[in-house]
Amino acid sequence: METDVYRKLQKNLDQMPVPFPETSSGIELELLKSLFSEEEACIACELSVFPETAEKIWSRLEKSGFSLEHIRQKLDQMGEKGLILARPGNQKGKNVYHKIPLVIGMFEFQVNRLDRKIAESFFAYEEEGFFDSMYKMKTHQMRTIPVNVAIDPQYVVGNYDDIRKIVKESPGPFALMNCVCRQARDLMEEPCQLTNHRETCITLEKSASHMIKSGVARELSREELLKFLTFAKKEGLVLQPENIQHPSFICCCCGCCCGILSSAVKYDKPAEYMHSNFRNIVDTERCDGCETCIDRCQIKAIKKVNGFVEILDERCIGCGVCIPVCKQKAMKLVKKEQEKVPPFNAGEMYKRMMVERFGPVKTAGMMIKSKLGMKV
Repeated sequence: METDVYRKLQKNLDQMPVPFPETSSGIELELLKSLFSEEEACIACELSVFPETAEKIWSRLEKSGFSLEHIRQKLDQMGEKGLILARPGNQKGKNVYHKIPLVIGMFEFQVNRLDRKIAESFFAYEEEGFFDSMYKMKTHQMRTIPVNVAIDPQYVVGNYDDIRKIVKESPGPFALMNCVCRQARDLMEEPCQLTNHRETCITLEKSASHMIKSGVARELSREELLKFLTFAKKEGLVLQPENIQHPSFICCCCGCCCGILSSAVKYDKPAEYMHSNFRNIVDTERCDGCETCIDRCQIKAIKKVNGFVEILDERCIGCGVCIPVCKQKAMKLVKKEQEKVPPFNAGEMYKRMMVERFGPVKTAGMMIKSKLGMKV
């Protein structure tokens, strides 16, 4: 009976823009058991991707014998645990609730409260099937932008590709929080090889307010955040913001801890997966073959050939972390021939992902069900 509940929850979560696939080993069930009690899983199975009141959710659970107040209390608790999203609704003092994906969602909300079992189950699931299912999608939740390095003036750079413009044009607030990926690797006794710092994840605006209120993020001024970005450049961290034009978060990543980079590096052509508008090129007349850039690269996109370094275009994701350490100034970023303009907002991004996963007809059907008050 217990397995049936968690399998039902897995299938429910797999109907979201971000997949939650079944695996042959069933590791995804172990992960869900680490996060949800059996009762919580039963309740979560009745949540929709769109926000609903406790009354609406209770109407699907009434036969289970739960009272409305019990359901409301459990939903609020699950929201506090980062298993679902609970936010203020139209009625004063009452929340609305909806399910959230594993990433960006449940896993990130476990920051500062992870245990080793969750960490190990998550990365095992990622390796066995979760990342593959995401890799196949055309639109992704995150993209890569240059780490505050100079770009040839001949190229027009969109504001969404300029990290300092993103920060300067945002109304704020701004916040910094611990990296859940590095926390997970620490618990697995596989500490980060790039940096000793753990407070490396940036949130902006509403997301920053939520995280500050939750007590897991520290508020920064605009000037403090810009100073941190200089630090991130020095450390060699790869900037991965939300894949929209005005991102609500910016992850500062590494190839050893980040779930996305550590998985992508295993593929032959990670540049085809990662959203990026730039690539690196080398001036062989300046390059002295010191190999400092090879050590710096988080995606194994640089190799040495005939005494000089060479960029592997099929691997380079245009992050630019190798450029600041090149003493000969032999590297620079150039724009790719075809620019990828990110979705305007999160709603547009997730809609694109839904259409890619399920097709326009099924996606339209889901939207109609939602408008009729049905679970999606």
